[in-house]
Amino acid sequence: MAESLEDAGYAVLQASTGDEAISMIRDELLIITALVTDFHMPGEADGAAVASCIREKWPDMPVVIASGRPDVMKLSWQEKKGYRLLRKPYGPGQLIGVLKELNPAS
Repeated sequence: MAESLEDAGYAVLQASTGDEAISMIRDELLIITALVTDFHMPGEADGAAVASCIREKWPDMPVVIASGRPDVMKLSWQEKKGYRLLRKPYGPGQLIGVLKELNPAS
């Protein structure tokens, strides 16, 4: 997926765990324009924690949270906070379409 995003012109930072993603978000030198995360991630922090962290720093950040679990897809918090849930499995075209919809300037 990262390769497909890069082919579409996006610069991609990857984190293996939610904790690593939060550490990257807190790095003052990084500029992030959108977040794509899986709801379930290894480590202490899940995708919701990562999304919450990024919204603390950038309140209007486009956030896409992927999940294949029906119970996650039914959660109502994502609509209130402006997150977009993406049902797995999904293809690169779907993800790029959602990113363009959330941030038309990208």
